[in-house]
Amino acid sequence: MAIIKSTSARRTSTVKSAASKSASSKTAASKSTSSKSSGTLNSNGYRDNFDYSAAIAGTTDSAKRQQLLSERQNKIDSLGLGGKVASNDAVSTWNGTYRPYSVSSTTTGANRVSSLYDAAENARFKRFETARSRIARQLESNLVSIENDYAAGMRQTDINARQSAVNNEEKLAALGLNMGARGQATTSGIAVDNRYRSDLNALGQARLSARAAAQNAADEQTAAAESNYYTASENAALQQAQAALSQFNADRDYGLSVAGLTGFLNGTPTLNWRNYQLNVSSAAANAQTRAYEQALERWKTSGYVRQGDAAILGVPAGTPTADVSYKNAALALQRWKNGYGG
Repeated sequence: MAIIKSTSARRTSTVKSAASKSASSKTAASKSTSSKSSGTLNSNGYRDNFDYSAAIAGTTDSAKRQQLLSERQNKIDSLGLGGKVASNDAVSTWNGTYRPYSVSSTTTGANRVSSLYDAAENARFKRFETARSRIARQLESNLVSIENDYAAGMRQTDINARQSAVNNEEKLAALGLNMGARGQATTSGIAVDNRYRSDLNALGQARLSARAAAQNAADEQTAAAESNYYTASENAALQQAQAALSQFNADRDYGLSVAGLTGFLNGTPTLNWRNYQLNVSSAAANAQTRAYEQALERWKTSGYVRQGDAAILGVPAGTPTADVSYKNAALALQRWKNGYGG
């Protein structure tokens, strides 16, 4: 009977041991998986199943905050979360329970200003291109009109020359076919030909002058349009720079005011925040020193360690002052006050 019980106990022990090992293995595997999911960066540069916002709000280490912010931005870009979650500009100011959803950003403000001026520049350039096209079309129309006038003038000059020739023949017939009449007719024909050539030259000069005048007018209009365009562009660029500077100053002042409230400027702890932390630590150390000193004084007065002071002094309750522990505690307090630690 005892052997059966012993065997049963050993089996039970073996089963429990196996179950314990299995549970430990599963727990270790779970921890390993959790560590892998929260500690290893994926191919997109961020950790899966990791609460970046809480981690950022819970640390004051500047380098660590910047690393977490960088990974969080990778996650936002990879998953297309922009505008759906708090921006890094806002999260970089998070500290403990202070977690604003959005803050003013110099980069965002500058991009908005730039996009507005880019749109105005595009509209301005389109107007300039439209004006230049209109000037080119007007020039082409003027040149066609000049050529038509020139062709009409040529036709009229030919008509005038033929009419003059016919008139000369009629005069020749009326005067008779003697040598004197023929000489007079020849002289008259030469005069007609000279007038014809003179008219052709005048038409050609008028055509060239008209074309030059039309081209000059078009060039002047184009130059004026270009001057207006570049002047407007330069003025807009200056206004953009001034607006960007004003935006930068406004965002800087806002950032400084937020830093005054949160203790962080672009994710970096401010000097006031560091001083505050030092003061908190110093106050806590002073409170601990006072508590230790008061507990030691009660030990000295009562002659033994009280139950409530045992944890503070680090000695068992009821320890008498005659014990060496009292001297050690007094020495520790003195070293603590002198800054050597306890």
